[in-house]
Amino acid sequence: MKVSVVGGGVIGLACAWSLTRRGFEVTVLDAGRVGDGASAANGGWITPSLSVPLSAPGVLRTGLRHALRPDGALVIKARLDASWLRWLWRFRSASSPAVFDRGVRALLDLNQNTLDLFDAYRTDGVSFEMHGAGLLALARDRDGLSDFQESIQALQRRGYQGEVEFLGPAEAREREPAISGTVGAALRMSIDRHVDPLSLTAGLAERLRGLGGAILDHTPVTAMSRDGDGWRLDTPAGPVRADIAVVALGAASNSVLAPLGVRLPVVPAKGYAIDLLGEGHRPRHALYAAEDKIGITPLARWLRIAGVLELGGSRTASADPRRIRQIVEGARSYLADWRPAEENYGRAGRAGLRPATPDSLPFLGPVPELPGMYLATGHGMLGVTLAPATGEAIADMIENRTVPERLLPFQLAGRL
Repeated sequence: MKVSVVGGGVIGLACAWSLTRRGFEVTVLDAGRVGDGASAANGGWITPSLSVPLSAPGVLRTGLRHALRPDGALVIKARLDASWLRWLWRFRSASSPAVFDRGVRALLDLNQNTLDLFDAYRTDGVSFEMHGAGLLALARDRDGLSDFQESIQALQRRGYQGEVEFLGPAEAREREPAISGTVGAALRMSIDRHVDPLSLTAGLAERLRGLGGAILDHTPVTAMSRDGDGWRLDTPAGPVRADIAVVALGAASNSVLAPLGVRLPVVPAKGYAIDLLGEGHRPRHALYAAEDKIGITPLARWLRIAGVLELGGSRTASADPRRIRQIVEGARSYLADWRPAEENYGRAGRAGLRPATPDSLPFLGPVPELPGMYLATGHGMLGVTLAPATGEAIADMIENRTVPERLLPFQLAGRL
């Protein structure tokens, strides 16, 4: 059976790997080069301990309060656009304690085998850079960890088993000598990992080709239509036909879905990342600067710094040099003596448009009114973490032609 995966980010490639391993004939189509979109502009974290909905109680109020602050880490723009206002209204509804709690439970269930699946990539021969030192959440004082602790507690109430350890300032610096004296409290999550996201997407693409899958770079899908019992995907190079189509286009998913009568409540959320060589002590752990909401990821060659979430703003992935400098300087305040090797780094960063849904849950599964079409989109800031579980979920549903109970929260029903 032929399956076409539309979108070659980490989600699309994970779906393609899982499907190919089960014997499907898979083709991945991407408008650019696989792995070069939002998958390249993130922290590269595998974080079950951070897998909670963005739509937490109170977050809308915080985001709107920061809307006019040029340096806000989380900014929710208030603009007069009907679709955006509908999205905001749904986001507000999803931030009720009951809906938030259901989202926590759904993501925890989806994440059950995440770490095992990353190990399965390695066992299968997918070559990528991965580190297992864990994650340290840092704050200038204990109050700065309050939001993070609430997220952890929400997971723990639902059965999260990962070890969480509170560290005072001296203990934190003993565990991680690279952090600065401004850090007054820390939490250590031992099970979290981090990867070089570019190496992950490149490794998945290479292994997919080795398994017999096809990857069509620079092949945008301009239209989709039913073709007998299957699908026709129109591209500038000619049509591609498939029995099953999987839409994994992230923030651009509606470009192919809307003409078919399906419009998902997915909006672009801009985030930034930059890879820098530097001087001074590099951290061993992935670090989360809690007050500034900045991620610091130590990779083999460089330090990756990522941050900012802009909702309702720009719909292009252009990188603002001012924002890049902001996250780098914010990160430096949590580090003892590390500094970039180059002073003129402002234009070297990336921006990516993360696909955000009102309830912070991705859409995973079939489109009832469009037989043979499946969705794998809307992962927000959890794309790397949820990619292997998403791939397995999509492969399970296509192979077995059924939706298991644990995946019901991710279906279209009741969410449009």
